[in-house]
Amino acid sequence: MIRVFPRRTKWTPTDELTFIGDPPLFRPSEQPVYVSVTFTWDIPEGERLKEAWQQYYPEIYLGGPAFDDPGETFVPGRFIKHGVTFTSRGCIRRCPWCFVPEREGWIRELAIQNGWIVQDNNLLACSTEHQRKVFAMLQRQPKPIKFAGGLDSRLLLPWHIDEFKRLRIDELWFACDTKNQLSSIERVADLTSDFPTSKKRCYVLIGFNGESRLEAEKRLETIYQLGFLPFAQLYRTDKQQYWSDPWKRLARKWSRPAAYRKMETIADPDEEAEVLERLTK
Repeated sequence: MIRVFPRRTKWTPTDELTFIGDPPLFRPSEQPVYVSVTFTWDIPEGERLKEAWQQYYPEIYLGGPAFDDPGETFVPGRFIKHGVTFTSRGCIRRCPWCFVPEREGWIRELAIQNGWIVQDNNLLACSTEHQRKVFAMLQRQPKPIKFAGGLDSRLLLPWHIDEFKRLRIDELWFACDTKNQLSSIERVADLTSDFPTSKKRCYVLIGFNGESRLEAEKRLETIYQLGFLPFAQLYRTDKQQYWSDPWKRLARKWSRPAAYRKMETIADPDEEAEVLERLTK
């Protein structure tokens, strides 16, 4: 099948039947075309692309996460690049900033497919049996493992650490989206003390529920001091949202380890301000 996307991201498939945007001059033979839209603000472009491809192919489908697709099945490499795997959908949490509860519902386990980038919303909320099967699958993978979907810090247990140590870990991702979650991250810092900072990442939602820039940066700095590399994410609703330049600079700085780690080596305040301005342009 042909898959069409409004924009390319780091997760977009790269095979010969994947296309970004309008139909090319030289097109594949007639077959079903699926226009997949991830972000709600790309829905108008997805609808336009459906019409554009409909000029050449009679069987066109429009869908994807932006249309609240619950993700009933997962086929490796079809709508996300090779190497990424989902072994479950849904989540046990109902975080007010997250689309997953409404789109995918309560957590449900899927057939385990090979992959070394685990994108489950909440793998640690799955049954122990399922988790152990996932870890066994990961031991067979040809590349280092990334838990890119995030690991629930409230559910992390010592036996998980034992399993991580049996794997070639590239990235362990956690999340600290509010000040109240800092205590859980402190606990994770203790449990994962044998892993270097370079392998420990943390998604950090900023700007939610009236949070100030000062409060957000303080939380980011705390997470960094606990031994994680923060990845700041500005809060967004289902509509495209616009933030002031200071907020965007804060998010840009704290989503690039090369930027905020560089500051450690600079002692002169004037030089620090100059370097920060250069890095955040």
